[in-house]
Amino acid sequence: MTPRHAAIPDPALPGIQAVAATGIAAFIAAHGAAAGRVFATAGLAPDTFAHPHHRLPLVAYCDLFEQAARQTGIDTFGLRFGLARATDALGEVGDLALTAPTLAAALAALCRFFPALQEHSSLTLHREGALVRLDYQIRDGRIVQRRQDAELTIGVLVALLRRVLGASWAPEAIEFEHVRPAGRAGVETLLGAPVGFSAAANTVIFRATALAAPMPAPDLRRAGALEARLAHEAAAARPDDLVGEVRQQIRAALVAGTVGLAPIARRQGMSEPSLYRALRSRGVEFSELVRALRRELALGYLAEPHLSLTEIALLLGYSELSAFSRAFRAWTGLSPAAWRRRLDA
Repeated sequence: MTPRHAAIPDPALPGIQAVAATGIAAFIAAHGAAAGRVFATAGLAPDTFAHPHHRLPLVAYCDLFEQAARQTGIDTFGLRFGLARATDALGEVGDLALTAPTLAAALAALCRFFPALQEHSSLTLHREGALVRLDYQIRDGRIVQRRQDAELTIGVLVALLRRVLGASWAPEAIEFEHVRPAGRAGVETLLGAPVGFSAAANTVIFRATALAAPMPAPDLRRAGALEARLAHEAAAARPDDLVGEVRQQIRAALVAGTVGLAPIARRQGMSEPSLYRALRSRGVEFSELVRALRRELALGYLAEPHLSLTEIALLLGYSELSAFSRAFRAWTGLSPAAWRRRLDA
């Protein structure tokens, strides 16, 4: 099979260091699937992760974990991998965090240098009174199916916090941007906290007092060398792509019911005509971006039998099921119900 995703990413697409999936073949095998088959289905060569510093397309990385979850039959595959691998999945960015004197300094370093590991993505820390929000999100809306990646990354962050705060530590709450899965209870059990879905970002919420906790093995001398190397890699990361950014803004606006060129232009810091021209210069129309994203999301949601058709319509920004049904029939020639029946056949 010819890999769908090359080990060297398309210059237009964001990349991620292969170290983020170190040990994935053994983890897949340990959970009852053939790693070679999962790699082939995801379109990746068997030696993709042989060199930890090589970059691969972020979309291929996300697809790998979606395929692994399907073929192992484990809905929480990404979350389990993240909790098990912990800072190993962060490469040298994780190593730098572990050299910090306090948890606050560790998380600040993690957020600052995250682009060295993964492009077109954000990791940010916000303090809100007595609580802290640690937010993670892929900012490129061209990557649509990314639930497993989100749960994996949150698993890594929770594992890091437990390493510092104790194995029994649990966050106040967790939020995910994807829709609620059928196995919601399994996610809450693994994370030890209440979990919400369809949120603005993927977030670990915990008490701000934890930030003062000392790290187990601070090493300021090693930190200096790591910072110098990671600063260079972060500076070399690709800048965010406008089409990817707009697709991400559309995705967020669908749930909020505020899809429109004008509000998204404002969030981009542009005028409506400027954004329209910028997109056209890249060969795309705003209305087509909305249609394409709705269609791709709809196909994913319809594969989740626990989501009702009315709920799917609302998630896609339609005010009523009939409007969604008309649009879906125009895309596929079938009604949403007929498409779902075909999936079940």
